[in-house]
Amino acid sequence: MSWDISNPAFGLRTKKLEELEALLHMSELNNWEVDLKEELSVTYEALVLTDSDQTILWVNHGFQAMTGYTPQFALGKKPRFLQGIKTCKKAKSRIGRNLALGKRISETLTNYRKNGEEYICQISIIPLINSTQDISHFLALETEIR
Repeated sequence: MSWDISNPAFGLRTKKLEELEALLHMSELNNWEVDLKEELSVTYEALVLTDSDQTILWVNHGFQAMTGYTPQFALGKKPRFLQGIKTCKKAKSRIGRNLALGKRISETLTNYRKNGEEYICQISIIPLINSTQDISHFLALETEIR
């Protein structure tokens, strides 16, 4: 039996392992009380880590593939730069209310790629609680609905 490392599925597993390792390292530094292995066991394309003020601190490889924006461009910005005229204001309000209460939320939003093309994005946002029970970060798992 041999491994075919040229298989695209192998590359996906490798990237997901790298993402998990990066987030586990950040979890250790920030004392998050979350089972990241469990949280990342679902299907997702893009990961977006923000601080408690929702400023982007880290994105995975899938973020650029989905949005067209480089990680360097996204860092330091708030995710709203992906939104536009067709982004539902009620959904944005529900997200804001739930995050303010420290609740996880899933919503479907119309977002916009760097080239202006709109896409439908299923977003699940997890508040990351530290050992003092404060929300220190948020992790968004995003999947494009085709």
